[in-house]
Amino acid sequence: MAEQSKFVSYIQKYFTGFVATVTKLINGEESAPQYRYKSMLTPKQSLDGKWTSITSDNKNVAADVVAMDSPLPLKKRPALSTASGDIPKLGMEMKMNENQLDQLDTMIAKGADISEIVEEIFDDAKRGVIGVEEQKEYLFLRGLSSGVALTSSENVGAGIRVDYGYLPANKSGVSVLWTDLANSTPITDLNNLIAKSKKKISLIMMDKVSFDLARRSVEGKDLYARTIGNFGETKPIPTASQFLEAWQDETSATFDIVDRSVEFEVDGETEAVKAWEEGKIVLLTKSNVGNLVWKKVTEANHQSKSIDYKIVDGHILVSKYVTHKPFGEWTDVQARAVPVINGVRDIFQLDTKTVQA
Repeated sequence: MAEQSKFVSYIQKYFTGFVATVTKLINGEESAPQYRYKSMLTPKQSLDGKWTSITSDNKNVAADVVAMDSPLPLKKRPALSTASGDIPKLGMEMKMNENQLDQLDTMIAKGADISEIVEEIFDDAKRGVIGVEEQKEYLFLRGLSSGVALTSSENVGAGIRVDYGYLPANKSGVSVLWTDLANSTPITDLNNLIAKSKKKISLIMMDKVSFDLARRSVEGKDLYARTIGNFGETKPIPTASQFLEAWQDETSATFDIVDRSVEFEVDGETEAVKAWEEGKIVLLTKSNVGNLVWKKVTEANHQSKSIDYKIVDGHILVSKYVTHKPFGEWTDVQARAVPVINGVRDIFQLDTKTVQA
């Protein structure tokens, strides 16, 4: 049975301050991991616990020229299609055992600096909140790159699969695998896909491996050589910054090279997993691609009087309490949230590991 934490006086005095500090941390106001989902998704609360992705053909047509006193011609509205599902629960639990609690008691008895005591008390809560943020970032980058937000194989618990319904007509392979540096044509492959969009491509996102393959390819070296006036037979391999500038100039789009790993823990062992699916390049007409859909967890509306609760960033529930069997000071962090990508008709995907038939 849960009981109130023995550090209740510290919790009552410093829990609110901790929430403010960690909220600033995860929103990038202090030195912290950068979360692309924060800038590319708009938070949206769900009342029924469901997420919905809406796709519209969104075609604008010219108005007709109509004679005076004539009726207006009827036009069809944009066609809509939707995908939906339940918002998954994210969370983790941490425990301070007897030995760790004894060390904390000793710190307090010896009159340690209050900031050190508070940091130790709330360290698990901070790690838990950042853990939830890391999972959201992983799901977003995996979903944006592949079209399907899928939990990592390292995930402990129930897996989720959110298919955003990327259009087959907007997907393309390459003429030659990009690993074939002598024969691949990354510049041409990307330009061909850009030409398919009726709207201006403003942002191109890819993994670092694909970017480096393009940089080292014959066509990549030729592109850079032209920018520096080198028309000889020997072309140097450009640096990353040199090639990035040349490629952005070629496409008139901004490039975002994603090299982001997320740490997962399984049975006490951690493993870093790349969030962006290797070999996938995504072309976007705008940087805001959807919503982070969230709902408060059930416990937020059914709180126990013996547990201390706080809400972080509007929807992440942090709770602290003590149990005797097993004995320990516990911290739970949980949230219900899922990244949802809309408007997939304007999203294009290039697969550098698939040869286009």
